[in-house]
Amino acid sequence: MKLKSVFSNISKIVLSSLFVTQVFAQTAPQQVPAGAAAAAAPQGAPAWINFALMGGIILFMWLFVFRPQSKRAKEQKEFLNSLTPGVEVITAGGIIGTVIEVKENIVSLNVGNSTIRVVKSSISGRLDSSSSIPATK
Repeated sequence: MKLKSVFSNISKIVLSSLFVTQVFAQTAPQQVPAGAAAAAAPQGAPAWINFALMGGIILFMWLFVFRPQSKRAKEQKEFLNSLTPGVEVITAGGIIGTVIEVKENIVSLNVGNSTIRVVKSSISGRLDSSSSIPATK
């Protein structure tokens, strides 16, 4: 979430720099030679640089923020749809149990000597045998 807010702030700054132009105070006209007037005029960066910078930021955000997030959401959805009885899972609240029954939106878990029912979306993942849960003292 913090990364998302940082990118949001950066994009706001870049967008504001695209539409802000430099304002110069006007002074009384002076007699200057023609060649000197052209050399004294301030030169700004070409407009395509701002658009390229904006495109680069959008590409960066898509590659490193939006695409991985949607990929994880898709994997989680596929996992929840493939739940079958006998799979050991962990819920978002940290409860570990074995799936007994899967209904449309509710999953029954065997937790020790009791059975609990949880909403399918609260299951955060499969508990692998290679996963180690740190023991508390």
